[in-house]
Amino acid sequence: GGKGVVAHLDHALRPESGGDLLFVKALAERLGYPFYAERVEVARVARERRENLEAVAREIRYAFLHRVAREVKAKAILTAHTLDDQAETVLLKLLQGTARGLGIREKEGLVVRPLLAFRREELRAYLKALGEAWREDPSNQDLSRDRNYLRLKVLPLVEERFPGAKEALSRFAQVRMEEEAHLEREARARLLPDPRFFVPAYRAAPLLEAPGVLRRRALRWILEALDLRPEARLIALLEEALGGKVATLPGGYTARRKGGTLFLLPPRSGTWPWPSRRPGRPSRRGRCRWGRSWW
Repeated sequence: GGKGVVAHLDHALRPESGGDLLFVKALAERLGYPFYAERVEVARVARERRENLEAVAREIRYAFLHRVAREVKAKAILTAHTLDDQAETVLLKLLQGTARGLGIREKEGLVVRPLLAFRREELRAYLKALGEAWREDPSNQDLSRDRNYLRLKVLPLVEERFPGAKEALSRFAQVRMEEEAHLEREARARLLPDPRFFVPAYRAAPLLEAPGVLRRRALRWILEALDLRPEARLIALLEEALGGKVATLPGGYTARRKGGTLFLLPPRSGTWPWPSRRPGRPSRRGRCRWGRSWW
């Protein structure tokens, strides 16, 4: 296999972040790895977009890592997430009520996390044994951030009472992610686009006949395909549309079932979806028989 490279994104969130970059650069040079770096004022981007800072930082960071990976034709992007990161993520998502995709995946596309089975203390002990230094992010001590509060206040108390709690949370995430992958495949199988129409349309029967847990997952995919957040209230609206009601979604979409098809009408799409003709063959329904009163 080829040699690895080191990539570092300076988020420009702290005055000393430039020092972090120089530390990583010096380490890469000493170990003989090519070094790639970029500086992005993440806070400014988040303000301009009016989006969550941590989410924007993550998006920009992974976009940078994927760009470097393409440039050097890397087969994997290795990150140093630990078992502690996994435990904190599981607890945070459960408490925030965002438990879909519960934990950190060991492999996600090109991204691989080989240290997910090791505790943070183990890695620090290993570095000490090698005589190597590391950098600490001072913002990790900021208790106003939920993750830091769990890391510094909650999990030490939990582990005092329940030794091995972090390992238990990590195992829980592993099992849930395996189950999640199976449920997602089953849900996808119920999502059958109806290709006869020029608007998003799906066959209603597989969704109506599916167990509720799979139907709601499939409806989530529909919302995401429309670039809508798959919130519980929007999933409930689509379930009502499947039941025969007309549902109005954000962005001006209208959801309604007609016969065996669930339609998602975009704003300004006109008043009816004409069946499309496939090249070289007539439409299965022939000419459209629906008048304007159809909707």
